[in-house]
Amino acid sequence: MPAARAPRRRVVHALGLLVGVLAVLAALAVPFAPVVGERVTVTWPMAGQPPESTVAFVVPYHPDQVHVRVPCEVVRAGQERGESTTLVSSRPPGQPTEGFAVTTAQDHVIALVAGREALRAPIDQACDVAIDGGPSGATARIGDRTGSVQEGMRDIVAFTTDLAPAEAAGTQVEVVTANWFETSPTQGKLLLITLQLVLVAAGFAVLAALDRKRRRDVERPVRRPLHRFLGYGVDLLLVAVLAGWWLLGPNSPDDSFASVTVQNALRTGDIGNYYRWENASEAPFTLVQQLLVPVAEWNQNPLAMRIPSIIAAVLTWLVLSRGVLGAAVPGQHLRPPVRVLAALAFLGWWLPFGMGVRPEAFEALGLTAVLAAALQAARTERRVWLGVAALAAGLSIAVNPMGITTIAPLLVLAPRLWRLAGVGVVAVLAGIASVGVVAMFADQSLFGAAKATDLHGYYGPNVSWFLEVMRWQYLLGFDLQGDVARRAAVLLTLVVAAFSLVVLLRTRREAGLRMAHVPAASLLLSMALMTLTPSKWSHYFGALAGVGAATLTAGAVVIGIAAATASRDRVVLVAGVVATALAGGAAALVFSGKNNWFLHSQYGVPWGEGPVRPLHNPLCWLLIAGLLMAGSALVRRHDDRVRRALIRTPALVCVTAMGVAVTIVLGSFVVAPIRQGDDAYSIGAQGIAAARGGSCGIADQIVVTPDLRALPGGDGAQMAGFTEGSGWAPDSTPPADVPVWGSLTGGQINTGTLATGWFPLPELAPDQELAFAVAGRSGDGNRVALEFSGPEGTREVVLDDTWMDSDERENYPTDHVIEDRPQDHPGFRDFHLSPAQVPPGAERVRITAADTTTDPAGWVAVSGPRLREVIPLTEYMRDRAPTYVDWSMTWNMPCMRDLPKVEDGLVEPPAYLITPPNSMGFGGTAAFERGIGGAFAGVRDVGVQEEIPTRLNGYEKTPEYSEWGHLFEVQYPYPGNRFDVQRVEATRWGWRGE
Repeated sequence: MPAARAPRRRVVHALGLLVGVLAVLAALAVPFAPVVGERVTVTWPMAGQPPESTVAFVVPYHPDQVHVRVPCEVVRAGQERGESTTLVSSRPPGQPTEGFAVTTAQDHVIALVAGREALRAPIDQACDVAIDGGPSGATARIGDRTGSVQEGMRDIVAFTTDLAPAEAAGTQVEVVTANWFETSPTQGKLLLITLQLVLVAAGFAVLAALDRKRRRDVERPVRRPLHRFLGYGVDLLLVAVLAGWWLLGPNSPDDSFASVTVQNALRTGDIGNYYRWENASEAPFTLVQQLLVPVAEWNQNPLAMRIPSIIAAVLTWLVLSRGVLGAAVPGQHLRPPVRVLAALAFLGWWLPFGMGVRPEAFEALGLTAVLAAALQAARTERRVWLGVAALAAGLSIAVNPMGITTIAPLLVLAPRLWRLAGVGVVAVLAGIASVGVVAMFADQSLFGAAKATDLHGYYGPNVSWFLEVMRWQYLLGFDLQGDVARRAAVLLTLVVAAFSLVVLLRTRREAGLRMAHVPAASLLLSMALMTLTPSKWSHYFGALAGVGAATLTAGAVVIGIAAATASRDRVVLVAGVVATALAGGAAALVFSGKNNWFLHSQYGVPWGEGPVRPLHNPLCWLLIAGLLMAGSALVRRHDDRVRRALIRTPALVCVTAMGVAVTIVLGSFVVAPIRQGDDAYSIGAQGIAAARGGSCGIADQIVVTPDLRALPGGDGAQMAGFTEGSGWAPDSTPPADVPVWGSLTGGQINTGTLATGWFPLPELAPDQELAFAVAGRSGDGNRVALEFSGPEGTREVVLDDTWMDSDERENYPTDHVIEDRPQDHPGFRDFHLSPAQVPPGAERVRITAADTTTDPAGWVAVSGPRLREVIPLTEYMRDRAPTYVDWSMTWNMPCMRDLPKVEDGLVEPPAYLITPPNSMGFGGTAAFERGIGGAFAGVRDVGVQEEIPTRLNGYEKTPEYSEWGHLFEVQYPYPGNRFDVQRVEATRWGWRGE
């Protein structure tokens, strides 16, 4: 019989070789297969209309083609003006341009291309102008003269002219946008994809055929009914915690960004970046976003968009608890304490990294699946498990560059898996893994992915491998990349991994622990492979959530067993002492970070401004380690119980610290809505409101306060040292149409007093308030107050906002004592009084001020009162569109979805901007920066922004949250998008872009 089976096995191996090679070839052909795209041509002026200046934002910045025609009649019309005249330009007249411009000056016509003078000629009988170019260069023609430049035209934000429409008649601009990414597969490409998937299925059939009668008997531990029941209880408890985190948990840094790219894909069919990188596609790493498109089509609320990550969490837990731990520590994984430890470890890794729409949650599922499949293949010697590992690895590569870590388990287990391989098996596995190429290019061409990669590499971040230390700098920093939860997952797991590997090297492994080293070795190798990824953010550690949880759990089990079997090994005892010190130091380092979360998710969270005291002190953890060691020795009575306790202590310290970190994280988001109350914002309250039927997030707690009118009066002010109409910092802009008095006119050491005349006080409606502008120092030695007068006498209300200064709050960390310095606030800011704050019966009001300080910031300026409206932001923004909402905030304002369109290589100019607090710095202005490919850079080039006053309800009790963000109205000098757009479908091969 064996001799008869050998030819059949050779046939199966040969078939596997054929199937695998064909599957790889089919997958490699997918990027080259033809796609259907659109050639988008913009023509100005509109057909049948005279040339009128218009806003036109072209993104990507380099259009494919630009053709400009200016007839001689228009050139002479410019000449007759007798001054320099812009006949046509891609920017407002007079601005320097990297695009094109045709101007007249001193009886000459000049063609400017890509920031250079391409051609200049005197205006004579042959003076018509033509410019033709693209990304690599352009030519200009004036009459019969020609010139050229080697740079491509870019940064087109408008089509403008200085001439009247009748004078500019005949001028024409035609722009073919760089619409590289918005493609769809042809029928031929779909057939090729189907063929590859069929070959993958055939590959699994080949592996199953090779596994016939090769099944290796694996000893299966006996599952006690009680253990089974308790195991299901742990599963249910974990799912309940994940459900609570889904409802109350924070946003990750890129949830808003990623959800908008998916939302825009509903219109364009491409996962473009929308905000930056010139709206380059996310190809080839778009698998997760493509899976999220149906979710966004159903519901774009954050709770709905989080559902896939919750499903990924549950699947990862099942694979971890059954597949990984079942093979790494068989038998032990069924014990209730180990199952509880695994759940704690999983939550410790998943909570800070896994929620939302970032790819790490799905990358973690892929890596955990590869680890489980590889372990099962080594344990059972079944090749089908290798196919599962290849499939999971291939799909993980299509998710994110962190997919490279999926090779770690295969490398660790290579000596065991090698005997299962052969030429046919390797070919089949390559064919199955190549499904990742299909996932990358199913809806994108090779040319589009290459262009997207070029743009991402050009603008970055694209960090070299030798700068991997940056990731650890971020992790150990004090912003949200180095918060308590992230540090706990990584640092505590590394201590357990290192000590458990030392223990395994020193002890003879029991039969059930022959693969206990695999999770730790895979984790360390994965961290080494992370050096090859182009981004160094700490949230990429989230891709290791499953393998990290497995490492902590299996490591603790190994250490616990070693305490009983290696208690007399001096090397293990010394390693235990060192590991205990490292565990205590790691725990102190964990709680030295802040309990910090992204932007508005931070509202109401305890320990957000400083460390978790006293747990940030290493001495505290030295004491905890001593108590844990003593407790372990007392509970288990053996002759060598002290030595055994010493070996257990590193794991006990790390598990305890992880438990405290998880408790703090979960408790924080339960407490945050309670601390904030109903009249202030928290991310948990937003989730609860959304689950009940609707919420606009933080927008529900923001009011807009436009001025209605200034109150008359105020004449006859009594002042000494103050001056009306001056007396404030030169860069400060006071409110218009109200009197203003300041004390800076006499110099910084000037002092003085002010009592304005009386202002008649109208009765305030419920949606109105009084506003007073103040600049300089309102307290800390100075004094500003309001006197209200009425039949019941006078009453004073003091205006002082020194309590909002940043130095009134903890500054952590710092290497010196931070003094509480007097206020230095040179800008004008508004104080407001609601109807309830105005004394009953008051008929008049006046402002009194005293400047009694002489340091450089010790001056004060005040304005007369103004009457303002108080309008909820959601009501104010109704029917005001399109509204740009910054990439950091769309999840905090889920009802603000009337975003500007970014499609066909064009950007719709936004009428309003909602931007984050100034503390976001460069990140909050990314979409407007050409240096990083901001898609809305034209807003700054053409528009003028005017801030509309707003405020966040409840900021008085939490001044650190007072600056929620900003609302701007954008005024453009020209109407927007007044041009014709022609779309023509074109089929092209995958390597071609035209």
